[in-house]
Amino acid sequence: MAAAGGAAVRPGRGLPGPADLDPPARAAVAAAVDRLRGLREVFADRVLVLLRRHVPGYAVLTSEEIRSSARRFMDVVLAELSVPRSPEAALRAVLADLAGERAARGMPPDVLARGYQWGTRAMLALVDEVGAAVGVPPALLIAAHDSAWEFTHEAAAIFTRVQRDLTLERAQFDAERREAFAAGLLGGTLAAERIGHEARLFGLVPQARHVALAARATAASDVDALRSAVAAALRLPAERLLFAQVGTVLGFIAPRAPDSVAGHLVAAGPPLPLDRLGTGFGEAVLALETARQFAMSGLVRLSGLGPRPLVLSDPHTAESLSARHLAALDGAGRSSTEIERTTRVYLACDQDVREVARRLAVHPNTVRYRVSRFQELTGLNLRRTEDLVTSWWLLNRRRA
Repeated sequence: MAAAGGAAVRPGRGLPGPADLDPPARAAVAAAVDRLRGLREVFADRVLVLLRRHVPGYAVLTSEEIRSSARRFMDVVLAELSVPRSPEAALRAVLADLAGERAARGMPPDVLARGYQWGTRAMLALVDEVGAAVGVPPALLIAAHDSAWEFTHEAAAIFTRVQRDLTLERAQFDAERREAFAAGLLGGTLAAERIGHEARLFGLVPQARHVALAARATAASDVDALRSAVAAALRLPAERLLFAQVGTVLGFIAPRAPDSVAGHLVAAGPPLPLDRLGTGFGEAVLALETARQFAMSGLVRLSGLGPRPLVLSDPHTAESLSARHLAALDGAGRSSTEIERTTRVYLACDQDVREVARRLAVHPNTVRYRVSRFQELTGLNLRRTEDLVTSWWLLNRRRA
């Protein structure tokens, strides 16, 4: 539409550019901007009154904080009007900063949007007063109103987006902080004073005993599934279960050991105070690695694995004993596998020949023959305690 004084005003959002205004209109706009600059404090006072009266959510802010924000808003608007142009890009940046500041104070985006609307009303009322006094074309004032009110919708979207982004960032920060605390507990690197101070922040009772759990995820995508399975076994919400990646092992901090974890191998340490949980996690990791080597499943504890963890220790000794005792067995041809397996089962069954025969579906005499051949080839006499222990250790190490 055509404005008075020759200003061509485009419909919809956007004020006319300098080329669209004739000299009198440009002079009127410049005079209005100069006069509005002198009214910054008047505008700040008006905004303060309106927000105190109509937007209770602004009670968290001091009067000076509200006035300061009003001045920032007016400075951006006047800088763009002096061109003139719609203050969208600059105002977006100011509003995004403002949204971040207000979100940190706990102000919801809808409260901030209502505050912005009241600030817009105060600004437009002042623009109308000054514009009429200095002769700004009426059509230009109407265009300013249209542009301002159209932008209020985008302002509300900016507030919501910033709030959402900050919520996601805060959640990520909280998750990283929780994991760092859990890793420090399980790794035994946190001072007792810090544990006592921060434990309750993460849902732990400092005086209670807790259990460290250890498990391995076969892939990064399995971590959430494993965490959910452990939480379900403990009857806890997954988000309340503290866990951390410690080296290549996933560690969990639980109020108790679960009876089992469906579909997963999980190792549990003993119940311990929080400042000694690192020791319990070390036991759980040893139990986990031992159980994995022996292809075990379910929930395991170090105390339930017998001497199996010893099988995985001291590789130098194992190589030396294997060379001394198992070389002849390995050279016995195809029968060596049957001899080795039969002897291992024989030891696992406490030397009960009939039970071994039942498990392997062979005649008891076959069992006796194979065990006898094992003793001949290895030089180990299973009637001697030391040789029996050495045989069990070598055979189970080889199997693991």
